[in-house]
Amino acid sequence: MSQPRVLVCGRLPGSGRAALQDAGIEVEHQPERAAGSLVDVIEPYAGVIVHSGHQLDSAAIAAATNLQVIGRAGVGVDNIDVQAATERGILVMNLPWGNTVTAAEHTIALLLALARNVPQASAALRAGEWDRKKYLGVELKDKALGIIGLGRIGREVARRAQGFDMRVIGADPFLAPTVAEDLGIELMSMADLLPGADFLTIHVPRTPDTHHLIDAEALATMKDGVRIINCARGGLVDEAALLQGLESGKVAGAACDVFEAEPTDNHALLAHPRFIGTPHIGGATHEARERVGEGIARQVAEYLSQGIIRHAVNVQSLPPEEQRAMAPYLELGRAMGTLLSQCYEGIEALNVQYFGEITAMTLRPLTARILVGFFRPFLGDEVNVVNAHAVARERGLRVAESRSTDQRGYSSLIRVEANADRKTHSVAGTVIDGLQGRLVELGGLPIEIAPVGHLLVFVNKDTPGVIGKVGTFLADRGINIADMRLGRSSPGGEAIAAMTIDEPLDAAGLEELVAISELRWARTVVF
Repeated sequence: MSQPRVLVCGRLPGSGRAALQDAGIEVEHQPERAAGSLVDVIEPYAGVIVHSGHQLDSAAIAAATNLQVIGRAGVGVDNIDVQAATERGILVMNLPWGNTVTAAEHTIALLLALARNVPQASAALRAGEWDRKKYLGVELKDKALGIIGLGRIGREVARRAQGFDMRVIGADPFLAPTVAEDLGIELMSMADLLPGADFLTIHVPRTPDTHHLIDAEALATMKDGVRIINCARGGLVDEAALLQGLESGKVAGAACDVFEAEPTDNHALLAHPRFIGTPHIGGATHEARERVGEGIARQVAEYLSQGIIRHAVNVQSLPPEEQRAMAPYLELGRAMGTLLSQCYEGIEALNVQYFGEITAMTLRPLTARILVGFFRPFLGDEVNVVNAHAVARERGLRVAESRSTDQRGYSSLIRVEANADRKTHSVAGTVIDGLQGRLVELGGLPIEIAPVGHLLVFVNKDTPGVIGKVGTFLADRGINIADMRLGRSSPGGEAIAAMTIDEPLDAAGLEELVAISELRWARTVVF
């Protein structure tokens, strides 16, 4: 039998090459391979390891007739068509931990540089200036560092900042308060964090929900003289709003390692005297490169030689005979998790209950899909069916799973209870005709609606005219209602409504909506 061949584009440490060769793999290393699609070279390889610049698009996947595994030397898989790879049965894996320390240390480097104007003072000295007053700095001791996103990197930043006697405040909708307390972090909402931070650093993935997370509106709520750091993803900070904040003095200083477009051409921002920029080097240390290169090489080697799967982003772990029957339940589970995370805050535990015929199936992948839906609105592609349970453990979310053959009115039923601040919130769903997922319970009240598109959910006192008021409110804003379902506990009691609308209400619109006196609360869920 011939040796499997692996193509490595970009860096490969000697330890990584050794890991592949020791597994009986032939290594084709192209360290100078230009960025772009690999469609012209991919055909003979069983495995490929790429960095961010090399594209495995749909054309390359189609040409990869021998490919079994793709290894991404890093976290993000934006350069890989994961769907096309999945359809071809190609495993895609990344290395989520390799850059953690390096990225955290670079964040602290920029934090110190901002506090003491290090690059500006150094540049002035090189130019022959000696002006100590111009570069007067601030101490970190007793300052509040706001951290948005408390995953691996955010926590490492917090630990280092605490070494400078900083007060660390954090916002992360999926971190249990007990875990935050153990870490010495004051957990709060982002709305409460922004006005209290002297320094702000962001450690979340870029998703539609986090794009321009820090915009002009957010900046307006912050302290005068706040200092802002972004070492996570370009586009989390609105660069135009940031520049305006620097020019007005609202922002005392800013430092970015990542930009909306890279290489950046935002010369006005780069030229501002209180801005510090670095060219996306947050993960660029000798140690990180060694860890990432060796780590992903070992993962690829273990898969090709032993079938061991680590950190896969598209693995299917259902038995083949169950995959077709379970497909609509997997999508339903994802939608139920998404609804819970977008409707309720401070959730500390999920109790996943399965009833009826579905209990004969393999259920752990379904629970994982519920967790993916729960975390993904905020964490994006950092969470998948492989690491969902680990992400839950890391963030202190307790997950329980139970099953009963009782049918509860449906041949199969999924019910998820979310515990938050001594309150229990629930959602239940089923699959109709083996194909169509339906939500059949929200907040303990019966309702039936498809979890698709944009869903407006609100709870109100069961009195006449409420639906008319909400309909008029939406009509005044040009928002059409595609579907509407109602449920109530009893006449005159508590009622719930779910409306599928053509476009979501923004935060300001929701705030106006809940001003309708009969409404208790309202949320928009984007599936």
